[in-house]
Amino acid sequence: MMKKFLIVLLVLMSMTCTALAREVIAEGYGANHNEALKDAEKNAVEQVVGTFIDSRLIVENFMTEMQRIYSHSQGFVNNVQILNEGSTSDGLYMVRAKMNVESEFNSSLISELEAVMRLNDPRITVIMLKDNAAAGTHDELAESALNNKLLDFGFSHIVDADIVANLENARLLERIYNGERGLVGVGDSYGADYLVLGVTHASAGPIQIPNYRTGGYTAHPMNVGSADITAKIIKLSTGEIVATFSVSGRGQDITEDTAARKAIKVAAEKAAAELENKFKKIPSKVTNNSAYGRY
Repeated sequence: MMKKFLIVLLVLMSMTCTALAREVIAEGYGANHNEALKDAEKNAVEQVVGTFIDSRLIVENFMTEMQRIYSHSQGFVNNVQILNEGSTSDGLYMVRAKMNVESEFNSSLISELEAVMRLNDPRITVIMLKDNAAAGTHDELAESALNNKLLDFGFSHIVDADIVANLENARLLERIYNGERGLVGVGDSYGADYLVLGVTHASAGPIQIPNYRTGGYTAHPMNVGSADITAKIIKLSTGEIVATFSVSGRGQDITEDTAARKAIKVAAEKAAAELENKFKKIPSKVTNNSAYGRY
């Protein structure tokens, strides 16, 4: 769903590079002339935005942000011409007007839509630390699997883990994972909004088959691996832990190492699905800019 939303907005960006303000005819209703005109302007903006964005593709919380944009519709229209107006049979006042709606490149309306796009696609860096290795050892397999799956889900801003890892030593990352706030306020400087910091544990051994003749077990040539990932999502601008989750995975192969690696990959893919769900629930707000500065 998010991937479709981003594709639509990328099309929007390419189209608006050459587009001019769009002329729209819209009707509005209210208790009086001013309210009806304001409603008509809102409906005109919705018409233009609706040609670019299907509201069903906007994830949780973002429809609220779109309503905020619509509430400032007067700032996105000009050259308003009243075509006709008057009272309706049900006691409301109706205004039908022709107006131009901003849709050119760098207009305030397009800037607002870009802001929604950015909030819908947070910059995420993923760091997975092995708990059964030297302190601070990265689980590169888990990191790679997580990043690839997040890209599949439509998150385009996946930040290389080295952005954080090269600037902060591994022991500091472990302290952050344990609840310390050593990275507070560094999101912008590191190029990331959220840090997904996790610990992986993997083990493997031969499959044991019950031996009913001896009453014990016989080792099977295949090995089975199991893996666990426990992670926290940290908002880098504040150091706040906004979500936590744990997943597990299993894998089979001829050697213990490959069985363990398969288990890690399965767990990492499950972790990516958890991340998608968590990020849908993380509240965001559109950054105030010139479009709102006029009010």
